[in-house]
Amino acid sequence: MARHFDLVITGGGPAGAVAAWHAARDGRRVALIDPDAPVFRLEGIGPRLQHWLEQVGLFDARAMKAMRLSRVSRWGGSIHRQNVETVVERSAFDRHLRRAAQDAGAHVVTATAQPLPGRAVLADGTEIAGRMVLDARGRKALGRRPNAARGPATVAIAAALDLDPGAGHAAFVLPLDDGWLWLASLGDGRGWVQLTQDAADPEGRDPLARLRAALDAAGDRLPEVTGILGAPLVRDSSVVLPLPADGLDVIAIGDAVAGMDPLSGHGMFFATSSALAATAVRRTLEWRDDPASRDLALRFLNQRIDLLYMRQARLGRDFIRDEAGRAHLPFWSRRAAFPDGQPLDAGSSGERIARRIVVADGRLSEAEVLITPHAPAGVAWVEGQPAAAVYRALEAGASREQLATRFGRAGEIVATWFAASAPEAAPARR
Repeated sequence: MARHFDLVITGGGPAGAVAAWHAARDGRRVALIDPDAPVFRLEGIGPRLQHWLEQVGLFDARAMKAMRLSRVSRWGGSIHRQNVETVVERSAFDRHLRRAAQDAGAHVVTATAQPLPGRAVLADGTEIAGRMVLDARGRKALGRRPNAARGPATVAIAAALDLDPGAGHAAFVLPLDDGWLWLASLGDGRGWVQLTQDAADPEGRDPLARLRAALDAAGDRLPEVTGILGAPLVRDSSVVLPLPADGLDVIAIGDAVAGMDPLSGHGMFFATSSALAATAVRRTLEWRDDPASRDLALRFLNQRIDLLYMRQARLGRDFIRDEAGRAHLPFWSRRAAFPDGQPLDAGSSGERIARRIVVADGRLSEAEVLITPHAPAGVAWVEGQPAAAVYRALEAGASREQLATRFGRAGEIVATWFAASAPEAAPARR
């Protein structure tokens, strides 16, 4: 195997594998380094990630051992049954994506590695050189960032379950006084549970005892559990905020950028989106590697930190606050103020049109975007039309018919976004 590559990636989870897949399809020489040491666990992927995987031809339910479940959430004093999620076996999911990268031409190296500028060093001392290096090692990379802001120390305790076979196909989210539970019932008596609690247990119980106590506290609000199978899997799930990117020598992607609260349900989506961001950076620098392009790339990565990760941390905080009946309890009160006390979209100036760094034709450029109530980071295009231009026409008084004539379906979409009020009195909340 060659030891010089265009791209070297340490870590073959969703972020690393997707970045490798894109680069290999672009004809680049790619080394994807992963220890391939699977640990059985189930995880949910949301509709946005599933839709993207389907669009690009990467979704394979059989290979991922995927199952679509209805979702029942008891939160904030209400029961919500509208959501759905797809549950995958995480090791199968990761291996499927690594195989896709390998089929596209990436070299998969089974090893652990330390990413360094211009190379990765394997555990046996072998060096693999690369023009660009991505760190996709997940939360283990966050441990090397002691200056990162961290929320209350939190663990996820998970295990396979035997369930009542009549439980059906469903996922359940349930708050408890000292944490919250996510349980997936696969409809055949098999299940998986994840308990999120403070890292330190005030009663000094071991993980299995903590899990049993939580399932007992859930009572009849979850399917009947007839047994816990094997020793629980315990992982750190503390919220860790990203540090500003100060260079492009090693670019962190996935959970190596930040650790988000699993309550948000978007972990793998954000991991994949960070791989797409790194792909845009790579393509930009391959097209033109000069100081201006490097500055653009660095500003883009930091723009994502400001617009996405901090907002996601606040979103997790607001989910915690929604469980108002438990706000006085230690687990909940400790998390109700992190990362800060600012509103979800703090710093919004009220502008509708702003300049942002966007991805156009696979590369980075600066463009006007439309800030909407549902997309505070901004939307550059709608159905191939510049969103800012559509909004300006709407603001100038164009009717829906005129918008449709000029912009096609994009005109109708943007008009619908702002239908609740006239453009000059559009909602202030972003």
